[in-house]
Amino acid sequence: MCKYKKFLIATDGSESSAHAVEEALKFAKKTQAEVSVISVIPPVKGLSSSLSIFGHITELARKPYVKALEVAKDMAEDEDLSIKTVLEEGEPYEKIIETAKKEGCDVIILGRRGITAFEKILIGSTAVRLINESPIDLLLVPRNSQISFKKILAATDLSEHGNRAVEKAGKLAKAYNGDLAIISVIHLPPELIVGAEEIMNMLTEEIAKEITPIKEKIQKLGLEPRIFIEKGEPHIIITNKLKDIEATILTIGANQETGKKFTGSVAQKIIANSNVPILVVKK
Repeated sequence: MCKYKKFLIATDGSESSAHAVEEALKFAKKTQAEVSVISVIPPVKGLSSSLSIFGHITELARKPYVKALEVAKDMAEDEDLSIKTVLEEGEPYEKIIETAKKEGCDVIILGRRGITAFEKILIGSTAVRLINESPIDLLLVPRNSQISFKKILAATDLSEHGNRAVEKAGKLAKAYNGDLAIISVIHLPPELIVGAEEIMNMLTEEIAKEITPIKEKIQKLGLEPRIFIEKGEPHIIITNKLKDIEATILTIGANQETGKKFTGSVAQKIIANSNVPILVVKK
C-alpha cells in the first residue's frame, strides 16, 4: 500500500493554514493516519532580548503561533482525533523539515493562499523553500478545496522526477481506490509558425512513446490511466484540465537537486492557480 501514514501539518494561524489543518484532520480520520501539527515562531530580527521591552515584543510575537496550535487541538477534538503539537522557534522551513524527519512523517501538509497575480507571494516563502529543500512529499491545500485522491491528475515534463511523480500517483490511486489521468504539455515557442503542426505531430508521437512504459507499469496495478498530450502554456493547459476532468488532486514532481528549477515561473503558476490540492512528490 502507498497510503500516507503520518502527517506533519504546518500552521501559522492564518486563514489558509487553518483550512489546511481542518482538511488534513478530516482526511487523517478517514484514512487512520497519525498527525503531528507544527507551528514555528520565526526569529524577531534586530531585537535584543536583554531589554525588557524587546522581550515583551518577542512574547507578543509568539502568541499567534501558540494560538494556532490551540485551534488545531480544538479541531482535532471535534474530529475525535489525538494529535501531537510541536512549537518551535527558528527558520520555519528548516524546523518543519527537521520535525518531519524526527517524527518519521511521510507527507508535510500546508495551506496555499488565495489566487493573486503574484505567484511567489501567493505560494508563500516558506512553501517555496520547502519545495526546494524538503526530501519529504508536500501537499499544498488551497482554500475552499478538500483533500481527496479519488481523481488524480499527474503532470509530467518527462524528466526523471516528473515521471517518478506519475508512478507515485498511480500507486496512490490504487491505494485510495481512485482514478488516474496523466498529462504532458508541449510548449512551442510563439515565433515557431512555419512547420508548427508537423513538429507538434512529431513531438506528440515521441511523448506517447515516452509515456508508454510508465502507463504499462500503472496498468500492472490494475488501473487504466487516461493520457492527455496537449499544446499550449503549461500552467493554463494543466489548470484547465483539472477543471475539465473534475480532478480532486494534482501531482507534480521535484527533488532537492531540481527544486530551484522546479520553482521557476511555470511551476509557480501551476501551484498558484490550481483549484485543488497539489502534491509535490519528492520520493
